[in-house]
Amino acid sequence: MKSDFHVPKTLQKEKAEPSIRVDAGNLLGLLFRAELMMNKVDRIRYSTRAINAIQDIIAEFSLAYDFEDDRLLHLKRLWGHTAVFLQITRTIGEQNAIRIQPKYETMTPDQMKLELLRLTSSLDEGVTKWKNSIVNQRNKGTTRADGRNGQPPEE
Repeated sequence: MKSDFHVPKTLQKEKAEPSIRVDAGNLLGLLFRAELMMNKVDRIRYSTRAINAIQDIIAEFSLAYDFEDDRLLHLKRLWGHTAVFLQITRTIGEQNAIRIQPKYETMTPDQMKLELLRLTSSLDEGVTKWKNSIVNQRNKGTTRADGRNGQPPEE
């Protein structure tokens, strides 16, 4: 595994480090806090699933980011996990699962929901931008950062 300081070759117009990792990490921390704002049934139904989904997003993003040769495979999985996470967070909002105010929590349940919504939309935007950059590169015939499209390097 490469370190956090590894900077892989990027595709054209691709940022050196997309905000996906930052947003997903912030969402994970926020979900841990939001879990305590749910009753036991909602924690089992929604919180556990949301935390597992965001962990899957973090894992697939890390693999796609660090391993250039398998990037497309991991990005496809990332897109799938993101779709699941978006649906789970949408359900959490629709069911009003976040509604308990712990004594020690500085955010109200409504503030927590708004912050989850903001970070989720930011994550979705980052994932969508990366997806669009990959799709655009595939349409141009290059799917690898070096532009080889699976061809051996020229000597």
